[in-house]
Amino acid sequence: MDQAISEEAIKYHLNTARELLFDYLPLTDEQWEVFKGGFKIRNYHKGDFILNEGETEQFLSIVLAGSTRHYVMVKGEEKSFDFSFQHEFNCSYSSFIQQEPSRFFIQALEDCVLASIHYDFLQQLYQHYPESNKFGRTAVEQYYIWREQREISLLTSSASERYEKLMQKYPVYLEQVPLKYLASYLNIKPESLSRIRKKLME
Repeated sequence: MDQAISEEAIKYHLNTARELLFDYLPLTDEQWEVFKGGFKIRNYHKGDFILNEGETEQFLSIVLAGSTRHYVMVKGEEKSFDFSFQHEFNCSYSSFIQQEPSRFFIQALEDCVLASIHYDFLQQLYQHYPESNKFGRTAVEQYYIWREQREISLLTSSASERYEKLMQKYPVYLEQVPLKYLASYLNIKPESLSRIRKKLME
């Protein structure tokens, strides 16, 4: 559930968002004043649903704190296929771009804070500030790069290799992800992941 947040906290989180975006969205102070007006700082508790299957994604978000899980329901079973960790984009991209119902859920894995910009506001920015197109394009590019890498990894790497790569990239964050979610993400059974982890610790 979205929680109330103080003005001081909002200011802090917006400044953090600007720093994260600066490399590919180096706006002037004047431009940033316009741009940040479209941001909404959203707070969620662990277990809260940020987006439900069937809802249309209205926000392109950056995770400022915490992490989220993306999953689909397959024959009554949850299948995790992605995580968004601190300083990464978080969105149902196809739903956001097409403004059609999402086919998956996004859930807070822990208490998290998102800096989110609404679809309608982003379209207005595209019209009035052409340089802002890079913001939306970068998010989409990151998603498709991730998707291609994941699909290739599932076809060419063993479960153990996929887990080791994940640990190299997110060593701290993965300590917070329950074993069953990691196993689902790696497309293996939890007991198989337990054996892989035990072997790597030996």
